[in-house]
Amino acid sequence: MAQSAPAAQPELIVDVDDVTFAWRETPVLERCVLKVPPGVLLGLIGPNGGGKTTLLKLMLGLLKPQSGSVRILGREAASLGSARSLIGYVPQRAEIDWSFPATARDVVLMGAFARAGALHRVPAQLRKRADELMELTGISDLADRMIGKLSGGQQQRVFVARALLPQPRLLLLDEPTIGIDTGGQEAFFNLIRDMQAQFNLTIIMSSHDLQHIRHVADSLACISRTVHWHDRAELLTEQDLKNLYACELDAFLTHEHQYHEHGRCYEPDNCPEER
Repeated sequence: MAQSAPAAQPELIVDVDDVTFAWRETPVLERCVLKVPPGVLLGLIGPNGGGKTTLLKLMLGLLKPQSGSVRILGREAASLGSARSLIGYVPQRAEIDWSFPATARDVVLMGAFARAGALHRVPAQLRKRADELMELTGISDLADRMIGKLSGGQQQRVFVARALLPQPRLLLLDEPTIGIDTGGQEAFFNLIRDMQAQFNLTIIMSSHDLQHIRHVADSLACISRTVHWHDRAELLTEQDLKNLYACELDAFLTHEHQYHEHGRCYEPDNCPEER
């Protein structure tokens, strides 16, 4: 009897292969390997300075690795061109100028620029989709309010709606719950899960909120200069976390010791600052 052909493997949405990246001569990532199939919600955890934000920016094609490759949907991330609209991105809140004079609706419509162009009129179908997304994310009643006047949780919902406007296949979120209260964080994670199911998204989210991300993510990747652990969330052990956060914990204890002994701050140089 003839053997049946092996089942086709699903296309990887993200393929990070042996990637090394440094800022000037300071290593940030070394020999990282990360494979993300379709439909997964992957949580990125790790200490400050571990390279989570840098890894996301490599996926966006905003940075290029010194060695190795980053492929999104089978193409080099830095060469996606117009296909970059297939990636939605919610940056860290600290990167955003909240004094910018724009309403929530204005910010959501900025997500149309990848298709319509920044200097072109947004088509009616994209305006309709923006209204639908604001309804789905629970911010339709805030559409005409200035973005800087919204709460942290409301602002992040606006940026999720903006990221979803071009109908991406991959959604990247960088520490999206910083500055949001505990109740708002839980609601935000639930929103992300709902959006994943409704739009068949692959999602990669960096977070320090281990309690919530462990329950929401399908899998976790622990990043501290390299990928130390990548598997299902329930398999993550206490020892894995101790190993991963050792650098950050040592830095904290050293800082506390120096402060109490000498009354001054101490900045350890063994944990490079997150870029």
